[in-house]
Amino acid sequence: MIFSSALLSLSLAIPFASAYHLAVTDQNSKTVRVFPRDASKWNNDAIYWSFTADAGLTWPWEDDVWADLSDVKIRKTADRGFVALVAASGGKVGMIDIIAGQESTDLDDVIWSATPGDNPHSLERIPNLGAFVAASSDPGKLTLYVPTDASDVNNLDKIKKSHEYSISKAHGVLWHSEKLWAIGEDYLYKFDVVGKGKDIKLERDGSPIALPKVPHRARNGHDLSASYKDPDVLLLTHTAAAYTYNVKTGKFKTLINEEKIKSLVQASSGEYAWIKGEKNEMGQYVSFSDESAPGTVTDKRGWGDAEFYKAKIFDPDYE
Repeated sequence: MIFSSALLSLSLAIPFASAYHLAVTDQNSKTVRVFPRDASKWNNDAIYWSFTADAGLTWPWEDDVWADLSDVKIRKTADRGFVALVAASGGKVGMIDIIAGQESTDLDDVIWSATPGDNPHSLERIPNLGAFVAASSDPGKLTLYVPTDASDVNNLDKIKKSHEYSISKAHGVLWHSEKLWAIGEDYLYKFDVVGKGKDIKLERDGSPIALPKVPHRARNGHDLSASYKDPDVLLLTHTAAAYTYNVKTGKFKTLINEEKIKSLVQASSGEYAWIKGEKNEMGQYVSFSDESAPGTVTDKRGWGDAEFYKAKIFDPDYE
């Protein structure tokens, strides 16, 4: 991958909210690439940071476990600073070290990984506890990974698989408002994370929350993210439409009444960025909409042979 001299001078600090950056998972190139939202073209010269999930390994089945990148989240840790959490439907989930001044990373920079299986779609880390939760879609489950030593939660060598929780067609998992949220077929779920170390468990908080119905359409969840504009709002998509969910009032609001919205985020300015599945069920462009007219495209970025699945804001501080 070619980087311009201007790019090499960038430091990996949090971008200003008025000029935010987006991380996109591209299944065609097996990369996560971060671009400035306002770059006139998303090309090699505009890349801010990248992760390539293709090491050219000798055995095909080794390569495949990182195929079909599904999701990326940027998180901040006490001991390592910025990290990227990625999920690949081929089998793997992992955490990548984001090192200041290092704009290009690959599988050598994966500092923790696991193989939950069953088509992984999303990974989240529970702050301060050192636990990870992966969402897999086929047939559907959450997999919990915990530190075996509660006094050494940052030791990634001591992270072990603990429990599995059945959620039909689980596609997204998110830490927000001191709760773990998950989205699957027909429902949004809320969990408390209780205990420490090897005793950490997920306990469901209340009954599953029914996703809004659309006549004659399935409600298979696709994406779950947090609004950077309103700390009380979650953004979610399912097969037939995209919505907000207010965690305080428990109310849904329809944002985009279209099928195959794979991904949806909202910047602190209020602008929405979203991906609609087109060719090969993936998106070739990230579309942008004003807060006052979600779904009405005001701008877009991408390229013709891209296979975008998710786009996430490159900033951990949404709360």
